[in-house]
Amino acid sequence: MSTRQFRMVIKICDLKININLIYEKDFKSINDYIIDSKDADCSINSTFNDFNIELNNLCMETKFFDKYITRNKIIQHQKRLDGKYYAYIVYDNKNITIYNDKDNTFYDEYLLSQYAINYLIDKYTNSIFFHSSSIKYNDLGIIFSAKSGTGKSTHRRLWTKLSNAICINDDKNIISLENDILYINPNPWCGKHMVENNIKQELKALVFLYQAKENKVERLSKIKAFKLLLGQIMVPDDSNIDKWNKIIDRMLELPIYYYGCNLTDDAFYTLEERIIKDYANK
Repeated sequence: MSTRQFRMVIKICDLKININLIYEKDFKSINDYIIDSKDADCSINSTFNDFNIELNNLCMETKFFDKYITRNKIIQHQKRLDGKYYAYIVYDNKNITIYNDKDNTFYDEYLLSQYAINYLIDKYTNSIFFHSSSIKYNDLGIIFSAKSGTGKSTHRRLWTKLSNAICINDDKNIISLENDILYINPNPWCGKHMVENNIKQELKALVFLYQAKENKVERLSKIKAFKLLLGQIMVPDDSNIDKWNKIIDRMLELPIYYYGCNLTDDAFYTLEERIIKDYANK
C-alpha cells in the first residue's frame, strides 16, 4: 500500500483547502475536487509522528476522542473503541495537522481527515453537515436520513437502480444556504461505502426512513421534523448558532416525509409517486 505524501488544493463549498495526506492511492475520489490553484484558504496536513504532547485544559471527553485547549489551539486526542489513543489532531485556526501513529492505515487517516474537513466547513462556510444519503433525481435534490443500520444507503441504491437518480453523497452531506436557497454540496468524504459524485444540487425534499412491513408515507409537521433533524445534525457552539438556526429554519420549510418502508422495489415506486405528486401540485 502506498504511503507517498502528496500536496494539492481541493475545493469544497467554495473553500480552497491545501491537502497534504499520506495515502494517495486509496483516496481516489478526492482527485475530482482538485483545482488548478496554488492559493488556499486553509490546510489539512497529515504525517506519521510518534510524539508525546503535554495536554492540559480538557474541554470535552467522548467515546471517540478527548479535546483540549492549549495556547489558542484545539488538540483532539483520538482513541479507539478499546480506549487506546492512536492519533492527535491539532486545530490551529485554518491550519489542521493530523499526527498518526506509525501503524495507522488509510482508513484511520480517512476518518481523521474527515474530522478536519468537518471542522473547516462548519467554521468557515455557511454550511452544516447532515448524516444522510442524497441523490439528484431529475431537478430534485433529495436526502434520506435515518438511524445507522436502518437502510438509508439501501434505499438510496433503489433510486439509482430503478430510475435516473445519481448519488451525490452516501453518508456525509454538506447543506449550504446561498441566497436563501438550500443546496446539497459534493464532498469526497462520504462514509464507509465511499460512494459519491461531484454534483451540487438544490435541496428539495427530506425523507426520514424507518423499517416497516408495508410502505407508508406521511408528511411531517415542523415540530416532529425538527426532533428528527436534531438526531442527525450536530448542534453547533455559540459562535455558529445563528448560521445553524437559519439553515434549519429553511430546511423545515421543505417537504419532509416520514417513510416506513420494506426496502423492496415497491419502496422506491411508492415514495417516487408521492414526491412527484406533491411537486406537481405545488
